[in-house]
Amino acid sequence: MKKFWLVVTILILSVSFAGCSKSQTPQPGDIKDIVITLERTVCFGACPDYTLIIKGDGTVTYEGRQFVKIEGTRTTTISEEKIRQLLSKFQRVDYFSLNDSYEEFGATDMPSAITSLTINGKTKTVRHYHGDFSAPEQLTELEDRIDEIVNSDQWIK
Repeated sequence: MKKFWLVVTILILSVSFAGCSKSQTPQPGDIKDIVITLERTVCFGACPDYTLIIKGDGTVTYEGRQFVKIEGTRTTTISEEKIRQLLSKFQRVDYFSLNDSYEEFGATDMPSAITSLTINGKTKTVRHYHGDFSAPEQLTELEDRIDEIVNSDQWIK
């Protein structure tokens, strides 16, 4: 009888804890179907205003709007390995469990970054005002990593 109650208790605890686990950023069915975006917005000063769209096939589209070295559209490619590095960073941040918005004004005159990840037909977008001090540091690191992997400095600075 003790063994029966032990099994029942373990099952109840397993079900209880399973409901408390974080939502995981999914693994791609096909890496070619992934789409990653990063948009950086202006501030009251001269913060760069541009968008990057990165597709799973390695195609990168840059659109520079204001306060960038190159305005307009440019395209380049990155390797599948770099796509996988970005996806790994999204997974380490557990991107799909982040809030949709970090837009409180703890400081003024800051730019925003808007990221999104489409994977297996599911899209998650996170709006991040850089004056919101509640945003996880890992989100800022993710935004910066996207720029770094794409080498967006070639168009911005």
